[in-house]
Amino acid sequence: MKFNIGFIPTLLLLIPVIFACFKTPADKPELEDENIIVFIAKCVGRFGCIGYMCLAIGDYEVGFSSKLLFLIWAVVALLVIALYWVLWIRHYKKGNHFEDIYGTGIPLFIIPAAFVLVTGIFSMNFMLIIFSVLDIVCEYCSAYGVRKRLHPAKAEESSDETETKENEDGE
Repeated sequence: MKFNIGFIPTLLLLIPVIFACFKTPADKPELEDENIIVFIAKCVGRFGCIGYMCLAIGDYEVGFSSKLLFLIWAVVALLVIALYWVLWIRHYKKGNHFEDIYGTGIPLFIIPAAFVLVTGIFSMNFMLIIFSVLDIVCEYCSAYGVRKRLHPAKAEESSDETETKENEDGE
């Protein structure tokens, strides 16, 4: 089994996630289980990303088309990893609140999948692209479900605003 160049960035992106597994936010609410199809698809996407980033699977004929493209990827990798670590450090300094992970904007767990997508595009690895898109979509759906369960009134207000806007437009 041969390791791929993506092993080190993947490991560096997984360290904060592993740490987060042992440091669960104290204010984590009891939420009903997420949709099982989304959960399974998210796991398939995540483990597919990790597998294709870390291991040279099968007939591994994909790669960077030039040294310049590899250097650009390496700089992007360093910047994304640094940003991801800074966001996690900021999260813990603010008090490790559950809402900060899922409740606002882009969930922290989408950043590694987006990096894997960029890696797949740069290295022309279509399986990596497929797995990362699956992971991004499922992570966002999962985070949307969590936000919807945390703030049901906001979800209803936004759907009411959408209906009102559609009625005003005559559609």
